[in-house]
This record gives sequence, structure tokens and C-alpha cells, in this order.
Amino acid sequence: MKERTILILKALVEDFIETASPVASQKLLESNQFKVSSATVRNEFSMLEEVGLIVSPHVSAGKVPTAKGYRFFVDEILPDLENQNFTSVNQIFTSHREQYRLEKSKESVFDALRLLAQLSGNVAFASVENDQTFYLGLSNVLRSPEFMSDPEKAAQIVEILEGREKFRRFLNEVEIKPGEVKIFIGEENILEEISSCTLLVTKFKTANAEGAFGILGPMRMKYGYNKALIQNTAEIIV
Repeated sequence: MKERTILILKALVEDFIETASPVASQKLLESNQFKVSSATVRNEFSMLEEVGLIVSPHVSAGKVPTAKGYRFFVDEILPDLENQNFTSVNQIFTSHREQYRLEKSKESVFDALRLLAQLSGNVAFASVENDQTFYLGLSNVLRSPEFMSDPEKAAQIVEILEGREKFRRFLNEVEIKPGEVKIFIGEENILEEISSCTLLVTKFKTANAEGAFGILGPMRMKYGYNKALIQNTAEIIV
């Protein structure tokens, strides 16, 4: 089979795979892959149809590959494209793989926060990769006597957590050594809105993500217990 005929079959198969629409000769010419006339392409189509590699579905003016046409594409054309396909797919896969790993890390952090909120009875929060801040267990704190009796303080906590940006900046900027859990009590908190609270925070770094997480709750809390909870939680984030 002539090289031009093979190239026309290749273009037809690839176009049909992409669009699921019968391919007309004019469409191939519009792609600027072939510097020939429409009549020449139609003649090539006729030859390909005669040997059973393409067919006209119903009364359509376009052509589609047959099973035999796909077999020829796989056996005779695809091997020459494998390096090109591998490079292209590798680039796409690498991009998606990194995103997948980041999402799996976020899921790991979220699962860890669920456990941390449950065991501490406080708000568990995290900031991952400088772009996503989330928290669990707000109702735990709002049920504390300190905040049930002072709705304004409770509202400030909700505001700082739901606003996210200010809290995220704080978590990104706070300096913490590896393995250290910093404890900010009352007015030691940089954020005025949570000056009625205690904040325990640490940093984490895995092969796929990094960020900060910790606990926010009333000053009346089990400090040693909560610090140990955070240290143990850091070990299950992957």
C-alpha cells in the first residue's frame, strides 16, 4: 500500500476515533495534512473501501473504519507512533498523577482530622499545599460552656474559620520546627478573633503534600493529651 494511502487511512481512523463522525474527503483536506485534490482523496477512499478497510455508513458521504481497518491501524501504523504516543501519554499521566497524589494526601489529612476532632472534642483544622484550608468539629467547641454562654466569642471563632484566608495565611507563616507542636494560649494567639481560645499547631510534610494542622478549642483543655494526639495524628498522614 502506498505511503499516501496509509497516511490517509491513519488520518481517517484518528479523526473518527476523536469525533465518532464519518470522515469526508473535504475534512481531511481542511486539516492541511495533504497537498492533493479532493478527487485524489476520494480515489484513495475508494481503494481503501475496496480492500475492506473503510466503509460508508448508510447514505453518509463520509467514511468510517471497519474492524479490518482498525486491525491494519493497530498492526501496521500504531508501532510507528508508539514513541510519540508514549511521550504524550507520559506527560498527561505525570500531570494527573501528581494531582492524584495530592488529592490522596488531602484525603489522608481529612481522615486524620476526623479522628483528631473526635478524640480531642475540639476543632481539628488543616491547611494543605498553601491553597486549601478545612476544619472539622466546630460543633464540639460551640457546645463548650465557655462559648454557649458567650455567643459573640463563638461567632468570632466561626468567622475566622469560615473566612479561611486569614487563618490560612497564619498557618502558612507560623514558624514551627519539624516534630514541634506549638501552643498559643489566649492572647498569645496572633489572630485576635481567637484570643479566647487555645491553638495547638504543627507542620507536616509527606512525599506528596505539606502543610499545617492542629486543634482549636477553649483554654480549658487537656493540654498534654491534645499535644500527644497531634503528635500521633502526624504519624498517620501519608
